[in-house]
Amino acid sequence: MIKKILLILTFTFASTYAVEEQNIQRVMNTKTKQVIKILKNKSLSQKQKEKKSIKIMNPVFSYPTMAKISLGRRWKTLTNAEKKEFTKVFERKIKYSYIDKLKLYNGQKIVTAKIKKIKKNRITLTSKIIGNHETFKIVTSFYKKKNTNQWYIYDVKLAGISIIQTYRKQFKAFLRTKTFKQLLASLK
Repeated sequence: MIKKILLILTFTFASTYAVEEQNIQRVMNTKTKQVIKILKNKSLSQKQKEKKSIKIMNPVFSYPTMAKISLGRRWKTLTNAEKKEFTKVFERKIKYSYIDKLKLYNGQKIVTAKIKKIKKNRITLTSKIIGNHETFKIVTSFYKKKNTNQWYIYDVKLAGISIIQTYRKQFKAFLRTKTFKQLLASLK
């Protein structure tokens, strides 16, 4: 249950645009507060909360990068049409998972702690989710898009577990015995 709540709050780290490096922490703090305010608003229906939350978080995530990493080496064997279709299906799966978890929010507090530059084109933002009885760490990984100063989320670790690496292991195991088309069908 707590991991589901962590997943909800993971997707609050978003913006209406890609983030510039010097603004990552400030923008994430602001957007987190916006999503929490939406979730606490009793005058909104669950569908309205979902729609508004996705609008806030959606643009800063790099779904194509996330899809590519989640398939690993298999990505290179796909046609451009298959890559496009997988990215679309994968994005929808991530969003539906997020929507499903929004219902579990019950007042946890999120505090961004620190930014760390891993490489010149990789940054992590460490945050904490503070509940009544437990505190959990979230590490949001950003990459810098080439020839820009724009940073996008490509992975999130909840309590030390990478969302994208978890999907990657699942997809790899699935594709050992089934086809790519069957994987697509299972994600729809």
